Amino acid sequence: MKALMYLGEKKLAIREVPEVQGSFVVEVLGAAICGTDLKTYLKGHPMFKPPAILGHESIGRVLRAAPDTGFTPGDYVVTAPYGNCGQCEMCAKDLGELCTNRHFVPTGMFVERFAVPEGLVREGVIKLEAYDKAFVLTEPLACVVCGAEKIDLKPGCSLLVAGGGPMGALFAFLGQQSGAEVMVSEPNALRREMLESMGIPSQPPEEVDFGQYDRAAIAVNLPEVVTEVIAGVAPGAKINVFAGLPSGSSFLTDAAAVHYRAVMVTGSSGFALRHFHEAYRMIGENPAAYRQLITREFPMEQATEAFDLLAQGRTFKVMLKP
Repeated sequence: MKALMYLGEKKLAIREVPEVQGSFVVEVLGAAICGTDLKTYLKGHPMFKPPAILGHESIGRVLRAAPDTGFTPGDYVVTAPYGNCGQCEMCAKDLGELCTNRHFVPTGMFVERFAVPEGLVREGVIKLEAYDKAFVLTEPLACVVCGAEKIDLKPGCSLLVAGGGPMGALFAFLGQQSGAEVMVSEPNALRREMLESMGIPSQPPEEVDFGQYDRAAIAVNLPEVVTEVIAGVAPGAKINVFAGLPSGSSFLTDAAAVHYRAVMVTGSSGFALRHFHEAYRMIGENPAAYRQLITREFPMEQATEAFDLLAQGRTFKVMLKP
């Protein structure tokens, strides 16, 4: 079968790889490019040594399933790329996103087919009522759900999202769906225009009054933005450092903001399976809104064009189709 192979910085190629083996096999109908995929393509990544198959946001169709799984060939599904074990110390503390014994899909999802380990099928694969490309966003939205949980996002909150890229847009949608007042701080005029077309309010950073917001999500990997938000948000605000900051970087913290104004700073990365299921539920409530984020689709053979378009900041989510 064919796979999109990452061969080094800015090097992608279609390669033939061995046919997948396993008792539960999914045919990929579409797989979205995420920020980690893009970062790896542009600069490399310590976790993905070339040659490697990237991709972990997919929607597909079951090709093979054991009778006792509850799935049958032809079912449309979304699949978590990993799942927490439910038994380790972190899982016992309800921190499944930090699980130390995860089950993983053994390959990236920029392929024609992949197998799902038996231990992941029950909770890590969700059957769709019908095909809808909006559900390819289940995995990234699960990460956002986890981040939003850290800052207790709820109706009546005012949420500042710093960074209007794909993940910032997902945070904004989740905030609106949760009943919060939302503003995205984004310097790029084209991105602001795209956000506004989707019903997401946005302003240039210099025009945003940070002090109006009691919740904040940092969705851009700039340490100085974290420092600025900590210093500027409302007393008692809760901040989630959602974006992965550059390796070895640090940010300055306004001690007065933390001590005297009780500003809380949290972080998050990844998701637990309960977040994955919650993300599926939220997309199901309003798939049309989330579908707007998938602004381009490319055949897998045109992956280089798709990655370059994302690198230029001229689109939101891009889905590759085998």
